[in-house]
Amino acid sequence: MITKWTSKAVSISLALAMLMVAPGVWAHDGKHPEKPNPSPNATVSQEVGYGKVTVDFGRPGVKGRRGKIWGELVKYNGGDPRPWLAGANGNAIITFSEDVKVNAHDVAAGSYGLMMIPSEKTWVIIFSKNSNKLGILKYTKEEDALRIEVSPERADYQEWLIYEFEKRSDLSASLNLHWESLKVGFEIVAADHRKAEDSKDEKH
Repeated sequence: MITKWTSKAVSISLALAMLMVAPGVWAHDGKHPEKPNPSPNATVSQEVGYGKVTVDFGRPGVKGRRGKIWGELVKYNGGDPRPWLAGANGNAIITFSEDVKVNAHDVAAGSYGLMMIPSEKTWVIIFSKNSNKLGILKYTKEEDALRIEVSPERADYQEWLIYEFEKRSDLSASLNLHWESLKVGFEIVAADHRKAEDSKDEKH
């Protein structure tokens, strides 16, 4: 006979099992782990316009797998039922403190799960409303806030995955994921509140 307690225990066991087998997930109980995190966590932030953009992510290393990252370690064309988590230790999380445009698409202020579907020529970058670090485990397309298609480009060798803000101006910046010999990303443009202030001044 299955009781509600038995059912609850089974659910907990299944959840723990998913965490154990999920690629790139690193969890601990607050104590020092036996070994350093093989994919150290990192945070990068940049002021863009009047607000800030922040990315929290894990940094896997190439570790002797040069030439075997893209298409092999990271499968092309959605080789896994879920998108790639765009880093390690759970999916990357991107936070916009103000409304912005991403590649000319409106994105509301807030946090999003940042996931990707790579291919040889075109990548799909996903901004998911599920901003839980382990949201990748319960990913559903219905929670996508935005999907954009971008083209990757060759880049200088980078051992540890990193997110870089480039082509910065007072109201815009490009955010790129850079790992091994590849770079891929998108443009972020903030609203120009100076126009609103000028309009108010003209009315007075």
